[in-house]
Amino acid sequence: MEQSDCHLRKFVHHEKKKSGQHYLKEPNLVVDVISFIMRIRRSSKIVLSFGLGIVFLFYIFIPTATTVTSKETDCNCRKDGDFSHNTAGHVANEDSGLYKSQNHPDDPHKLAILIPFRDRFEELLEFAPHISEFLNRQKKNHHIFVINQVDNLRFNRASLLNVGFLESSPTFDYVAMHDVDLLPLNKELVYEFPSEGPFHVAAPHLHPRYHYPTFIGGILLVQRVHFHKVDGLSNKYWGWGLEDDEFYARLKEAQLSITRPGNLTSSTKNTFRHIHDRRIRKRDMIKCYNQQEITRKRDRQTGLSTTRYHIQSKREITVEGAEVTILNVILECNRSITPWCDCTENVGNTLKGQKKREKMDDIIVPKIDRKKHITQDG
Repeated sequence: MEQSDCHLRKFVHHEKKKSGQHYLKEPNLVVDVISFIMRIRRSSKIVLSFGLGIVFLFYIFIPTATTVTSKETDCNCRKDGDFSHNTAGHVANEDSGLYKSQNHPDDPHKLAILIPFRDRFEELLEFAPHISEFLNRQKKNHHIFVINQVDNLRFNRASLLNVGFLESSPTFDYVAMHDVDLLPLNKELVYEFPSEGPFHVAAPHLHPRYHYPTFIGGILLVQRVHFHKVDGLSNKYWGWGLEDDEFYARLKEAQLSITRPGNLTSSTKNTFRHIHDRRIRKRDMIKCYNQQEITRKRDRQTGLSTTRYHIQSKREITVEGAEVTILNVILECNRSITPWCDCTENVGNTLKGQKKREKMDDIIVPKIDRKKHITQDG
């Protein structure tokens, strides 16, 4: 708001100059007028009344003009786009610290909440103030980063999380891979620094929809060093599903133990509120080219180090007191590796009719009893 007011004041000042209007810069003009009146020896009542009227008008307008001029002088407006890109395509981070409303001196750690995002603004308006208030009660240093995919490719949650990790300052020593449609309700859910390894907040025995043992989606806290260690997430997962399962395989291969909340007083029904309605926001379940076959296996080609993208713009907004950084991101697709980033020309799995398939190593797809491990709540 201060930046908007600043630009508005400059605009008004410029327009007044164009129209020949000028601010009164010296309040001493009032004294000069009074002295002039007093020098008139035979001033009539009319002259006296006219003079006093001028003095009255000066007293009305001078404070306003002086105040505007002062604000204009002190204003330091930050121009839109005052950030640079380095050779790798990443924004050069300026460590300006955390916002006052989210800064807790007693907390030695800083949490970056990474929200992969596209067309979910109604959910964001509810999520941002909720999670900020939730973490402020726990006195956790935190900041919300919304990584908004603005290209025409299919949604890639994993790549957006990689982008958010790269764009957040290294002063954030742990990240939360957080769905925008999952709101924590139980105060016993602590977003503590995961010193013993990744901490799965939305555990299978608490998540309202997914309950299989290897599930690590929804909300996962990861140390920055551990995220680097496994090279982030795979960039092969365009469309919905399996990127979390592939990340689980990376964590296990790196021998990182995953811990979860225990002894909570709530259950799958009241630990979280899931605000996604699959009837309104349908998931992209399409499989094309050889996507179905390739994405079932552990990815050893792509990850954090191979993420390619451009930052279209960066915005700082406030949602009911919650400070949010929005990164509008254009992802790049290596079509020789993942042609299924765009299924408009080839819908359907090209390997579907083959009788003989190559040996499947590194399978990451969990075997799930859907009746037992998936709740049909939307």
